[in-house]
Amino acid sequence: MKKHILLIDDDEVVRRLFGSLLGAAGYEVIYAKEANEGRELARRFQPDLILIDKDMPGIDGIKASGTLKNEPETANIPIVLFTNSDLSIEAEKWMKEFSIMDYIQKGIGNEEFIERVKNIFKTIDKNKKTT
Repeated sequence: MKKHILLIDDDEVVRRLFGSLLGAAGYEVIYAKEANEGRELARRFQPDLILIDKDMPGIDGIKASGTLKNEPETANIPIVLFTNSDLSIEAEKWMKEFSIMDYIQKGIGNEEFIERVKNIFKTIDKNKKTT
């Protein structure tokens, strides 16, 4: 069964590029261009993973993650921040506070990006077996 990833990013080029990489690797990708749209799609489709841009206009990825983790319909969906910036100590604190699983730098190579996603799913599957 294919894994579904919700990719939330305000940059259309980023959505197309990384969405096509994920699709080529066998994942089903659902796209959202901002946090509120992503929240609705997460509630409706229950993806296996949410990949969310940290720096979006309006509601950023960290605040949106907090909202998703506080709603019963989306609380158990793993979230990974997708970012251009190095995360500060404060941002890493927020990741723990909002149960954000990990982060991926947008600047990594295509193969490394897919490998990171695969490893994240291995961790998710491993955690499901132990709970």
